[in-house]
Amino acid sequence: MKLISVISLIIGIIALCLIYIGQTQLSRVQQIQNDIQQDIVNLKQEIVKLKSTKQIQSEETEFPRYHNATGVLKLIRGDRIIVDEDEIPGFMRAMIMSYKVENPEQLKGLKEGDKVKLKLKETETTLTVVDIEKAE
Repeated sequence: MKLISVISLIIGIIALCLIYIGQTQLSRVQQIQNDIQQDIVNLKQEIVKLKSTKQIQSEETEFPRYHNATGVLKLIRGDRIIVDEDEIPGFMRAMIMSYKVENPEQLKGLKEGDKVKLKLKETETTLTVVDIEKAE
């Protein structure tokens, strides 16, 4: 009978540990989502500010344009990544960004926390990673 009680106690402890781990991961995902939503708000504000000062003239802008960037990989999920990106002078201040990767095969060998170099393709509506590699 004592053995059954000990086993039940161990199972209970394991269950509590699993619940705690799940809640921790959920909190992390929610924080990343909040960060992305704040980045979207900030980007919209920047766009409004730039348009009001006539720095964006879409009729004269040719796409695609390419930008080189560096940063730290925060999350890799399928063909999407989240990068804590350094400033791209003349284009974007330092921020956390989510990108689609054109060729997800390039993500093999990379892991969260790696410092990376990116080549971004800018169109009228998107920014996509066309090349990514580990920075030295």
